[in-house]
Amino acid sequence: MDQKPNKQFRLASVVELAERAAYYGAAAFLILTMALVFVSAVMSIVEIPELGLLQAALEILDKVLLIFIFTELLGTINTIVREREVIAEPFLLIGLIAVVRRILAVTASIEQSLGSPEFNQLLTELGVLTALVISLAIALYFTRRMESSSPAEP
Repeated sequence: MDQKPNKQFRLASVVELAERAAYYGAAAFLILTMALVFVSAVMSIVEIPELGLLQAALEILDKVLLIFIFTELLGTINTIVREREVIAEPFLLIGLIAVVRRILAVTASIEQSLGSPEFNQLLTELGVLTALVISLAIALYFTRRMESSSPAEP
């Protein structure tokens, strides 16, 4: 009869080990991806004469925001592994950064598509993205407010 709890304990240990391995593997790939995006951003600086100053600046900003997204994901993985808890705030921040990235891309495209049929689609997308930013900001506000009002753990 003692065998059953012992087997459950071993199974739980194996599952926990596999979970940690998956998180560490994901973290390693995020770090690698961040390094590649960083190198790509540096290469965009070198390509300023070819791309033009504004286009290069937009590409660099886009890549820096992508690095922020990966950094937030890495921090989220760290929190999950360390505290064994999933927190909503980092995901809301990641979503907010991702939407801002897309807004920058759409804004850059709008200028080039003035007068074309694509212009109306881009304006609609910009409106939807604006609503999404507002929604995520409200959700982030309430998440932080609930965390600050929750009683401290003993």
